[in-house]
Amino acid sequence: MKRKLSALLLALTLFVSLAAVPARAADSPAVLSPQSFAVDGKPVQAEVYNIGGSNYFKLRDIAMLLKDTDARFSVDYNEAARTIELTTGKAYVPNGSELKTGVDNSATCVESNQRLLVDGINADLKAYNIGGSNFFRLRDLGEVLRFFVGYDAETNTALLNSAYYIERIDYSEGLPISLYYEIPIFRGSSDALRMIEEEAEARRAEFAEGQALNALEYTLEGLEGSYPPSPTDPYLAEWDAMVFTCNDDIVSYGVSYSWYVGGVYDYGINCYNYDAKTGAHVYLTDVCSGTEDEIKESIIAALLDQYPGVEEAGVMGTPMDVIRDMDVHLIGFYVEDGIVHVTFSKYEIAFGAAGAFDVELGAAEPVTKG
Repeated sequence: MKRKLSALLLALTLFVSLAAVPARAADSPAVLSPQSFAVDGKPVQAEVYNIGGSNYFKLRDIAMLLKDTDARFSVDYNEAARTIELTTGKAYVPNGSELKTGVDNSATCVESNQRLLVDGINADLKAYNIGGSNFFRLRDLGEVLRFFVGYDAETNTALLNSAYYIERIDYSEGLPISLYYEIPIFRGSSDALRMIEEEAEARRAEFAEGQALNALEYTLEGLEGSYPPSPTDPYLAEWDAMVFTCNDDIVSYGVSYSWYVGGVYDYGINCYNYDAKTGAHVYLTDVCSGTEDEIKESIIAALLDQYPGVEEAGVMGTPMDVIRDMDVHLIGFYVEDGIVHVTFSKYEIAFGAAGAFDVELGAAEPVTKG
């Protein structure tokens, strides 16, 4: 699936706000969700409501959908404490109420003050009582129960993945800047996955000691300027993680960045690819057939085909010349749905005004390095 980088970043950040929402019942904040849903790539159906632009799920439905995965959790009710208790990693026991469809209880929607504990810790999540059941925001559940929630704008589908989740650390220190760094956390105990996570954590630590401190300094300077950042119009230094593939062959993920601290807005993506069996780094030469020069020529051919007119957008030379001079092992790429995508950030092969490029190469070869 061919996607320009800007469209990719937009789709992964906007999620449910892009979906058209039908008219609401007169006295209710809820409507049946217009979106489709998939868990680990498989379509699923459930009673889901859109409230204020977000999807709300029944706890037992989520538990049922994840019960055979590493993201499973149990659901119990403590009558004495009037508290719902969720325990991660514990088997879920169905009660027959799960995944019912074909009803619309949106007219019964009212705010709920139901108390919720996750592994014994209070989870202060917004909830609504609809048709006698408590519904919680999907993204909130993903955060506290540690499964991934994403969005495919092309198919208007909310995506749940039990194999990993995204962990974010905020570095803004109360200043008017959206400043954070995300890394993927993979479920499973293999040495390869732990090696991948350790490298991701090292990059985040490097960010915290470098770019994060610089962004805070720029923000403090900006507050003294003529057009200071504000809570409603903050500076940006956002690093968003996204996992493209996580299977027995390859782990492919990226960290997209958006940077604005006064001056010119910058954006792009850094991609990281690994052999899922060993944790070794994977390069284009491991997933594309041909010599290094042949691979670069295939990139150039795809670029010219997918971005007509780009040959005039070079900085010191044409983008084709720049690509031919690059070390093929340093060219960024990711693998999604079995397709190799080569990425070039804003200034990498062309003038900044030309933007970033996401070039679809074709089917990936199985990783054989060991």
